[in-house]
Amino acid sequence: MPGILVDEDDVCFYITEKCNSNCIMCPMSLDSRKRGESMDDILWEQFEEHMPCEVPHITITGGEPFLFYHKLIPALEKLNRIYPETEILILTNGRVLSIPEIMDCLKPYITRHYRFAIPIHGPNKYIHDAITASSGSFLQTISALHSLCETEATIEVRIVGHQLNLQHINATYHMLSNLDARIDVINLVAMEMTGCAARNRQQLWVDYLDLCEKSEEGIRDCILHGIDAGLYNFPLCQVPQRMWSLVKHSITPSKVRFAPECENCSQKDACGGLFYSTYELGLCKIKPFKEDK
Repeated sequence: MPGILVDEDDVCFYITEKCNSNCIMCPMSLDSRKRGESMDDILWEQFEEHMPCEVPHITITGGEPFLFYHKLIPALEKLNRIYPETEILILTNGRVLSIPEIMDCLKPYITRHYRFAIPIHGPNKYIHDAITASSGSFLQTISALHSLCETEATIEVRIVGHQLNLQHINATYHMLSNLDARIDVINLVAMEMTGCAARNRQQLWVDYLDLCEKSEEGIRDCILHGIDAGLYNFPLCQVPQRMWSLVKHSITPSKVRFAPECENCSQKDACGGLFYSTYELGLCKIKPFKEDK
């Protein structure tokens, strides 16, 4: 249910279940994206009453949060005033940000403490738009990346890897590395296997190790172009050891699962685990590490 979720390290503004894209691997259901719930007006007006005095990190997410840009932009002004040093991560597909009038209203509130995480699903409009099932979404998202370059925000691109874009992963990295727009970091993301992703898993699922190895050339390309690289949602045993330095603890703690065989793994403390949904569906073959003798 959309609302404000508070834990010790992060306050999450879960603004809406609704979205203006129809991504085949979305962890939400199609019904939620079309007819889902959103934050109510009273919470928008009084959200600071539900937050602690000190907040180290704020996440703003959906669905697509900028479907409610008319409420979100004034909220950002208030957040900047109350928490001027707090890091703010905004998860968005960027499509609304391609509208100049909206971007012009947003820009004055974007400080160096902001980070925008935006997905790109392929190297061109044909692949990207087929995955989002939304004509024009690629060009709109690229336009948003260019507009964000005019701000102090950190710009992150996320590539969600699956069978439909596996053969285009390196081309996607290459396109982004050579884009005439500033990109600060590119993260390869393993799917959360709920909603549409779970329903479409037969045509989407790809072995994590295969995904990492197929992406290695593109990751090297982006690093050589001065762009940071990372791997999100991957357990260590599914990543070549030479790529371990790229693995981030990225799964929301409440969604993390470790298989029973992980209990005696020598790398468990360093591993971020896997999504509970991936574990429940039995899609990931865990290979625990043994202590060196």
